[in-house]
Parts: sequence; C-alpha cells; structure tokens
Amino acid sequence: MNRVSVVVPVYRCLPHVEGCLRSVLAQTRPAHEIVLVDDRGGDESMAVAQRYLTARGANFRSVVHDENRGLGRARNSGLAASTGDLVWFLDSDDEADPRFLELLTDALESGSADFACTRTRRVDEAGRVLQIDEPPFGALVISGEDFARHLVLGSAKAYACTKLFRRELLGERPWDEGQGYEDMAPALRMALASERVALVDEPLYRYLYREGSISTSLGPRTFDLFKVERDVRATVAGAGLADRWQRALLGFRYREIFRSVAHVAMRADHASPSRPDLYDDAIRRVRAAVSVRDVTPLLRTGHLREAVFAVLLKFAPALYSTILRYR
Repeated sequence: MNRVSVVVPVYRCLPHVEGCLRSVLAQTRPAHEIVLVDDRGGDESMAVAQRYLTARGANFRSVVHDENRGLGRARNSGLAASTGDLVWFLDSDDEADPRFLELLTDALESGSADFACTRTRRVDEAGRVLQIDEPPFGALVISGEDFARHLVLGSAKAYACTKLFRRELLGERPWDEGQGYEDMAPALRMALASERVALVDEPLYRYLYREGSISTSLGPRTFDLFKVERDVRATVAGAGLADRWQRALLGFRYREIFRSVAHVAMRADHASPSRPDLYDDAIRRVRAAVSVRDVTPLLRTGHLREAVFAVLLKFAPALYSTILRYR
C-alpha cells in the first residue's frame, strides 16, 4: 500500500491550525506521517500544532526554518523531510473532507495516474460556502496535457492543496521559491510531465477565503503575477504548444494576470480611506499592457468578460472600479 505524507507549512494560522490538523487525523484513509514546516510567522501557531499532534499520538516530524522563507520554500522543505510514496501539501488554514485521502488515493491508483485532483469548496471565515471554484470535471481520468490546458483555460485550478502527487513526479524542489502565486507554473509543469491525471468530481477540499491573504492584499508580491505569466508562457512554449494554445494563453493573460492585479488594487483602494501606495503603479502597469487589438480575438474565443475588462480599464478605469465596488 502506498504511504501518504502530509506536508503542512505553518505560518500565522493560529485560529485555524487545529481545525486543519483535526481534518488530517479524521481521514478515513490515515496518512503515514505529517510534516510540519515552521515558516517563522512570529506567533504560537507552530507550538499549538505540535502540542495538538503530540496529545493525540500522531506520527509527525517538524522542520524549522531559520527565518520566513515563503510558502514555496516551506513546501519544498517539507517534501525533503517526508518519506511517503504519495504527498499531499495542505495549507494550514484549510480543511479537507474526511474522505479526501481515501478517494484521491483510490482514483490515483485505479487510474494509474501521476496525480489526483479534486474540486474546491471556498468558504468564508464564518464557514459559509461562497462557491465551488471549478466546474464539474466531466471525466475520471484525462491526459496530463488535457489537464494542463484546463489550467490555462481556468476550468481547473492550480492549487497544490487539492492534489495528491506521486513522489517521483515532484522531483526535489517542485515549488517556485521567493515569490507569490507559487502554484500555477509548477502545477502546469507537473501536468505536462504527467501521462494521466485522475479527477474526483466531488469537492473535497475546503479553502478558506480570508482578507489579508496574498491573493486579497495589494503589496509587492501582487506584481509576481506578471512573472507567473512569463513562466506559464515559457512552459507552454517548451512543450511545443504555444501556437496551438495561443488563444487560450491570451484569455489566461487577461483573466488570471491583468484582471487579478487590477481587482486586488481596486479592492484595496475601496477598503482604504486613502489611496494605497502601490495602487497607481498596479493600474498603470496593467493599462500599459492591455491592448485594444486583443479585444476582437477575446470576443471570438468567448472571453466576453475579459474583453469588457480590457476596454473599460484602458479607457475608463474609474468606471470599472465603481462597477467592481458594487458587484
């Protein structure tokens, strides 16, 4: 039987870490080990996590960084310390359905897949379900190239935590280090390196949406999204798919990069009594990159929202911000 390691980077998650670990210990298919990675958040999260697991006799080990290194480095450190045949990277403020490991392991093994993936139930801090992030998969096993295309199209998400990986697929340091939004390019690389991907249509992962996370806060890491686009384009080109995926990549650029940067900046502006320091730079960079020549191909490929975004941000950013405020 394949052994499963669960890697849990721990960083400023004090209100949530016990619930996260409780969901690991409640799995109907038990994990072989838990690897906690202390990424030096400056609070008691790691101590609480260790006490919780010790009190319950759980098999765990701890990795301690000398200073904060970021999520990508924490995942890589935890992977290096793990011993399982299968690896699950679980974010310390999230939880999973008790059947997560059972169903993903069964799907991976029965489908002879390189990794398995489930859908995501997004919740707020009160536990209310906000949305299911992905549409139904519509298949049980697909090729790695097909899954990679779904990532670019946005019909699958790159979240590391919704996936169970065979260790040999991961290599030594699969996750990008020293930057934000560290999931997309590595997930794309791993999908393109996979022959088969197993899919579990039931949403088994509970993703906590909270204000203050990197995806909702305007800061220097917001601009890492532009690097993500460069990495994605380079990965697709390296696989010889750039021409075939040209329109999909254009939609990705507007949906995942330009719109994401603009939305984070504008929502930060809406929430602040004064304009945030990086707001003008963020909007300037996006407006400079948006081209009206992209509007027609966006419309032709069904990217209506991206086309409307391009026009409004280019010519009426204040109007677009007002619309976003009241959405």
